[in-house]
Amino acid sequence: MTQKHSPTRYRRRSVTAFVVAVCLAGGFTADAPANPSTVDPEKPLKSHHTIQGAEKQIQAMYAKFVEWEELVIRSTEAAKADRRFPHQQLSRIFSEVQRGIWYAEHLVAMGEPAGEDLKRKFTMLGKTMHVFAPRLVEFQRKELTVLQNQTPDRQKTMARVAELTGQGKLAEAERQVQPLLLKLLASAFYLNGSVSRPFLQEVSVPYRDIRNRLNRERRKEYQARATAKIQTYVDAVDLLKSESTRVATELEQSPTAVLADGNRGDAAAAIEYITMLWGNASAAITRSVTTAWAFSDGDVQSTAKPFQQIIEQVEATGNAAIVNVLNSAARSTPTDQLAALYPKVLRALSKLDRRLLGSLDSSVVAAAERLAAQHGPLAETVKRYSIATAEPTRWMQRYASQQIQHASRGYPLASNRLNRDGTPETTVAPAIYGPQSKRPRVLTPGVLSRPASWTVSDATSMLGMKMKDESTVRLLPTAKATIVPQDPRHYTSLPAPFPIDAYLSELHDCLLLDDSHGPLDLSAADAQSSAELQEFQNVGGRITRLTLEPFLSRFATMPDQASALVPLNRLPSIDARGAPIDKLIWRVDLEPDWVAHRMFVAVSSSSP
Repeated sequence: MTQKHSPTRYRRRSVTAFVVAVCLAGGFTADAPANPSTVDPEKPLKSHHTIQGAEKQIQAMYAKFVEWEELVIRSTEAAKADRRFPHQQLSRIFSEVQRGIWYAEHLVAMGEPAGEDLKRKFTMLGKTMHVFAPRLVEFQRKELTVLQNQTPDRQKTMARVAELTGQGKLAEAERQVQPLLLKLLASAFYLNGSVSRPFLQEVSVPYRDIRNRLNRERRKEYQARATAKIQTYVDAVDLLKSESTRVATELEQSPTAVLADGNRGDAAAAIEYITMLWGNASAAITRSVTTAWAFSDGDVQSTAKPFQQIIEQVEATGNAAIVNVLNSAARSTPTDQLAALYPKVLRALSKLDRRLLGSLDSSVVAAAERLAAQHGPLAETVKRYSIATAEPTRWMQRYASQQIQHASRGYPLASNRLNRDGTPETTVAPAIYGPQSKRPRVLTPGVLSRPASWTVSDATSMLGMKMKDESTVRLLPTAKATIVPQDPRHYTSLPAPFPIDAYLSELHDCLLLDDSHGPLDLSAADAQSSAELQEFQNVGGRITRLTLEPFLSRFATMPDQASALVPLNRLPSIDARGAPIDKLIWRVDLEPDWVAHRMFVAVSSSSP
């Protein structure tokens, strides 16, 4: 096979591979693409949007990687078939692939998980390109001569680089050495490793030291920049404090207070409002601690410690605020209005209780009881109601518990399902990387150790598998999906609503609910509100989609509206071992076969 060739002279140019070089500029895309999933494994990993320009850089690098990988695949096939292939284009790409590794390392300095993925991908692609040299023997003498002739200039440049490095002028040293190394790589593409290695090491070894030192400096700079974002939780916490105080003060003088959007509401609406502000503060703290994890050089637990103290302070603030609201309402609400207000208060508290995973503070419960005690007839009605509903609800719960055990057969708990070893049925790994292991392994790992696209492709073997999960929460009352809050490995999303009208009617009868009154104790209020909002105790179904998300990107960008993804009184649950930048969390989309409320179990008509 004979190919036309002219000695490669690497020209420094503006490469379309990357939007920007080491000094990143520009803003974020308005609607960044989703993470890789079983629907589209090749989607890029998302940025956590802390350092300006990172998202744009990430998208450009993934796009260019795909383009270059496709060219290498086609060229490898052509070379093996003894056909012509674009070796001059490949020699330029060989250099740019190395630049991709350097840019990926810069993204890692920004705390971007995509940087680790891109570094792995570009490194692997560069290694596969050594396959071409044995098929380009006729050009090797010419390229070796090029390298030999460049030696005096190269040595002169490296002497200058050493001088600059010794003076601590690392950025200037990099500007001198980088184009020199790229030029070397373009010629080295044609040569066997044993021939090119001495030339490359003369430049690459000093440059590696320069690059590592520069990235440590950049890391410190980005840590300083991230401080502002880490502190943004303060505004949300201050708003919770100030608004809670204002609302409680207004309720001392009147049965209603000004709440969101200037509308007035009673004590129940005030509790809902404070819960929303509490959720916003919790989401802000989640974003802050996750950003701190992205930029901290310490371990996960020590980094989280001050934020754990903050989340505890916010919980105390939230509980005190609701107690103050209830105490104010007890003083200002006319007794003839308490019978109508009390069930609404219980409903609001039941929703808060679920956001706290059933740990509603005893001071809040006591304040609610004092509110009912303000009106003797209401207090007596509450007592009779609890007695009247105790036995029916006990039997309904017992029957539901038996049904849950029956429905759960064949539906392993999500954490167990996701930790089981499995064998991938398919892979998107191109043949240029060699045969992939078929040994059983966890298909939804918690740490990124292979290209993200390969990892999520392996997970397609889990589609259609059954699993069950616990404690679904509605992000908004009208949301088209419910979620299971996160654990270190996953969170679950399932469509809503699920058809349960017949069970709601039965539940209302059991709880003695009618148009004249709502539930009169917290347990009944929880049963009603959780059923109406479709916040279930358990759900079982089939996996329809898996999405791989960087843990840092998921929680550093979590919007206030998604605060239910993390319990109000907790920080995000993360595996404390290893570096946070490598951590993954899987979104599991589930098609429910059955849902289990603590008072009933409903089975889908399409359930197998």
